[in-house]
Amino acid sequence: DGVLASSVKGVYYLIMLQLMSRLVTFVLHQVVLRFTSAETLGIASVQFELLLSTILFLSREGFRCALLRRILDTTPEGVEQKTTNVSYIPTCLGLITTILACSYFLSFDQTCPHYHLSVIIFGVAAMAELVIEPLFILALQRLYFQVRVSVEGVAVVLRCLVTFGLTILGSRGNGENTYGVLAFAIAQLVFGLTMMVGYLGFFAMEVSKGNIALRSLYPLYWFDRTLLDLSITLTKQSLLKHILTEGDKMLITALSTDDNQGIYAFVVNYGSLVVRILFQPLEETGRTLFSKVLSVSPDQKENSITTVTDVLLVIIRFHVLLGLLFVCFATNYTSTLIDLLVGKEWSTVRNAPQVLSAYCLYVPMMGINGITEAFVQSAASSSDLTRQSYAMIGFSICFMLAGYLWMSVWDFGAIGLVMANMVNVSIRIVYSLHFI
Repeated sequence: DGVLASSVKGVYYLIMLQLMSRLVTFVLHQVVLRFTSAETLGIASVQFELLLSTILFLSREGFRCALLRRILDTTPEGVEQKTTNVSYIPTCLGLITTILACSYFLSFDQTCPHYHLSVIIFGVAAMAELVIEPLFILALQRLYFQVRVSVEGVAVVLRCLVTFGLTILGSRGNGENTYGVLAFAIAQLVFGLTMMVGYLGFFAMEVSKGNIALRSLYPLYWFDRTLLDLSITLTKQSLLKHILTEGDKMLITALSTDDNQGIYAFVVNYGSLVVRILFQPLEETGRTLFSKVLSVSPDQKENSITTVTDVLLVIIRFHVLLGLLFVCFATNYTSTLIDLLVGKEWSTVRNAPQVLSAYCLYVPMMGINGITEAFVQSAASSSDLTRQSYAMIGFSICFMLAGYLWMSVWDFGAIGLVMANMVNVSIRIVYSLHFI
């Protein structure tokens, strides 16, 4: 009951964080779009976001999921020490991932101003976040949702203000942002440094108050074998999941122009608002709740399964009802919405309204997939996760094939990419529901 209550409170905090951050981002983004070309938006929001997510997701996602599981030890201090020992691995792994990913993106033959410098800055920003990964894991273990809300909230606002400020500053001459992608890179660096300083400051205060022993923040030279094996299994799986999650950016980078990438980035910015405000907090908190509640002794297993099933069904019903609103109403008013927000250039010169209408059909599917996969990752055994990894290879092949057909063969452009995503997510939902 205590974990459930804390998780509900965590959902509230995270939704408030997403609502506040997306509101600030949304307002400032309308101004930025008027001074940013589709090419610049495509590189910053597709290629650089892919670079950042590749580094962060591959370095830490598998370890985060594993470290939320129940860890057997005789004392709470022993549990935290085992967690701390393993939680330093993502930071070390992230250094290797950053070097490899940045080297790959630096090899692109790009004529965009400040491109190569921006790649390096994004890599440094990613490492700034990975440095405090052990503290982030510890905060999750102790259900310190408030620290994430406050620190990440400030970081998001600063990132928006820096992007806005540099865009306006660079557009004072001829109305076109001379900083281009560099404005987005500097803003991401500010975000990463703010996260690092915020978490370090919070735990420094906790140590000074005596709430946390300083020695518990340092790793010892041994790893819990079961926990490490699970982390490795989930990290391997995260590679496949990353291809499925970010495959749209990979495909459009490989098969489309920078201008088309900009249109897709523009649509995702609006279409994914509800995903980031509501679905992401529900998924993250649901994963924490499922992991904690299901990690109980055998005599309590039946009650835990009942609780988790009830919560899962409520969330799925919520996604279905919200999805009906998107399908029935949102698809018909995308052109009007774009006209009001950023002017007729995006709604008449480009096919953004049609792409956004297709994306509205995709939104409810993302919500259902997110929460069902969160359950699978929390409840599955190592053998189940291995089988899921093999299944994800098949999902990836289906997605790539669908993307190639819709974008290259049938020439649907960005709309084709949305359709390929719908095929991908549908298959994953069916797999997760079969497991459940």
